[in-house]
Amino acid sequence: MSRFNPASAGPALDEAINAVKGDLTAAPAASQLDSWMRLLDGNGTGAQGAMLVEMTNLKNYISHGDIANISHSLHSLGQLTTKAAEADLDEEISSKLRRLGEALLAASTTLAG
Repeated sequence: MSRFNPASAGPALDEAINAVKGDLTAAPAASQLDSWMRLLDGNGTGAQGAMLVEMTNLKNYISHGDIANISHSLHSLGQLTTKAAEADLDEEISSKLRRLGEALLAASTTLAG
């Protein structure tokens, strides 16, 4: 049984996009990750399981202040999120996933640079 609920995905994706534009190395980011992780199904189809694993890694890197790995993890999440946007989803959700993927990739280069 999947925990992913497309009806609640839209608002959650809007929150995610806004959060990615904030300080991703701060402790509140780890709290935000918890709420995102609850939306994913670790056994789900497509990129959901891989995204859940990478979010768990990111949360660990944030708690240790590991900027290099935070950057790498954000890049991986950006790629996975962009891939998830290609799935057979509602166009609004696909568009938001693409925007979130782009924001994650941009954040990864900002931290790395």
